[in-house]
Amino acid sequence: MNPTIPTTPRNAVRIGIDVGGTFTKGVALDAVTREVFARARVPTTHRAEEGVVSGVVEVLDALLAELPEGQPVALVAHATTQATNALLEGDMATVGLLALGPASDERLIARRTRLAELRPGGGRRLELRWAFVPSDATDFEARVRGVAERWRAEGVEAVAVSQAFAVDDPSLERRACALVRDAGLPATGGAELTGVYGLEMRSSTAAINASILPIMLRTAGHVERALERRLPDVPLLVVRGDGGAVDLQGLREAPIHTVVSGPAASLAGAILHHGVRDGVLFEVGGTSTNIGAVRAGRPVMKHMTVMDFPTALRAADIRIAGVAGGSLVRLGGRRIEEVGPRSAHIAGLGYASLADPAELADARLVRTAPRPGDPADYAVLEAAGGRFALTPTCAANALELLPDDDPARRPPEAARIAMAALARELNADVEAAARAVLEAAAEKLTDTVRALADAYELRGTPLYGGGGAARVLGPVVARRLGVPFECVPEPDVISSVGAALTLIRVERERNARIDDPTVGDLLLREVEGEAVRLGADPARLQAEVRYLPEERLLRAVAFGAHPVDGHQSELDDEVLLRLARQQLGGTCHLHYRSPVLVLIAGERQQRRLLGRVTRHPVLAMDRRGGRMLELDDAQVTVGAPNEVLLRLDEQLGSGTAPQAYALTPRRLIDCSHLNDPNALRSFLRDLFRLESEVALVLKAS
Repeated sequence: MNPTIPTTPRNAVRIGIDVGGTFTKGVALDAVTREVFARARVPTTHRAEEGVVSGVVEVLDALLAELPEGQPVALVAHATTQATNALLEGDMATVGLLALGPASDERLIARRTRLAELRPGGGRRLELRWAFVPSDATDFEARVRGVAERWRAEGVEAVAVSQAFAVDDPSLERRACALVRDAGLPATGGAELTGVYGLEMRSSTAAINASILPIMLRTAGHVERALERRLPDVPLLVVRGDGGAVDLQGLREAPIHTVVSGPAASLAGAILHHGVRDGVLFEVGGTSTNIGAVRAGRPVMKHMTVMDFPTALRAADIRIAGVAGGSLVRLGGRRIEEVGPRSAHIAGLGYASLADPAELADARLVRTAPRPGDPADYAVLEAAGGRFALTPTCAANALELLPDDDPARRPPEAARIAMAALARELNADVEAAARAVLEAAAEKLTDTVRALADAYELRGTPLYGGGGAARVLGPVVARRLGVPFECVPEPDVISSVGAALTLIRVERERNARIDDPTVGDLLLREVEGEAVRLGADPARLQAEVRYLPEERLLRAVAFGAHPVDGHQSELDDEVLLRLARQQLGGTCHLHYRSPVLVLIAGERQQRRLLGRVTRHPVLAMDRRGGRMLELDDAQVTVGAPNEVLLRLDEQLGSGTAPQAYALTPRRLIDCSHLNDPNALRSFLRDLFRLESEVALVLKAS
């Protein structure tokens, strides 16, 4: 018998939840029709005993209450600001950095791993301890245990392990992590997070990841228990900053991957729900605005810099501006100096436009410092009903700019009373004062949007708006840039929609008396194929197989993002070839095809000073036309695994291996981190052993 676990029941819904700085929002939707069945929103529970998880549970309960009784749920996915906030606010653990390497290289390794001060913007310093254990010591394990026990007694809360050349062989680094965990401390290894060379970069990445391990372990535990009580056996996934997904174990091991997960989910929602192909998306909240870019139907990515340290991890390129729909107005003399960065939410004030007009009787404008340390030039309305904030949302309501279906729209009376008080201060009329607020807010956003568009050659493309205040500032910014503005569907919950749509998970189990690698590989192929069939992006598919000896079961799991691509239907070979010719130029031929992907290579003549040179550009695409790989010049080998490996032996020398990319019928695998020829041969031999036809791409030097 081969028992399986169904992963997408008929009529099942997906639940997406986004934890924002001001509100926690969620949706329940059908992944095929995109129909939203339920919505929920609660204030983010920063001060609750269980932190923001309490708000996640409240939203989940509200969504489940709106669904029909017995409605199956396929999965729950959420985007979170927890890791970002921990780094920005300095809520970090004391970290011990354990460096490993040959005893003869201790001084060199120390220079690479004794990190300079790590400090988040405006936050407290990350406390670091450092120790070195020789990897060639005969008492290696005893020394590691001794360091871990000493650090635990000194108050170290998490450990980062970083070994020289662990990318080639991470076994010792993993062993050290296991010993540290046995001593009662959470641990992370640099090679677990990234396969790139660069000891200092891996060390800083591991140290930053370790600094948020304790808080994220607590968060994962709270979420896991809450979901188990409500939806047992329903998968829970967390959106990563690259738009992919991890399960709770992945969150526990590498929470750094969830930095900017909320904005990444918004980009995915705009692409999948609105079909955005090229443009800039800005999501306007109550406190800040997240700005990201979409190019060729995919989020624009970059390597993350965290606490001023570069990392080897890629995430969506998100710019954050300290102005939004709830930002307070700052005055300089009789003019508006700035809008933001302080918001009504942080200042503990209600929006004037949301008040009853009677509460604004005898309104007058006062200048104040909303929080200790703030400048005393923020404009606040003092009236019979208390103090109220003057915000861009108030200005938009005073001018009646918001459509009827906008959740921020209110009758204009209260907003006009507030703007009248500001107008007297500015020596202007109500309309002019309201427009001045919107223009000052838009000015801060315009420069950021223009810089992002210029960086990725997107100038002139549309500006797309999401977030609760998208229609407040979006049209003003678009006018200043001279581009069209579009508000995406479901703008208030676009990040929750993105979280729900991007994630696919498949799990299969099979009885097995022993841990048989061949059976495990077959099971792995099965879940990978099923995940891709259900819509997972083969370029970002993650899969693993595990043997459970107590239950005599092999369990394989594949999970990944829905292709973040505007094409929703598959394209035939001729259309894909036409797209490739437009991209590569010259002549193009289809070299490898499968139900999931294609590999197309071309030939192009380039004029040089001393004549012409022939290049062979390569493009791999999924069946929806999404680009998976593009190289200017490469060698392609297609055939049975033994033929491809024999050809590889002819191409490899004794030095560093060229950048390699392997294609199987189900996915593309980046092997560019395998610089050692023997390591590359061994990896490909294992990867190809059950395939009938494969392709190998070697980048030309």
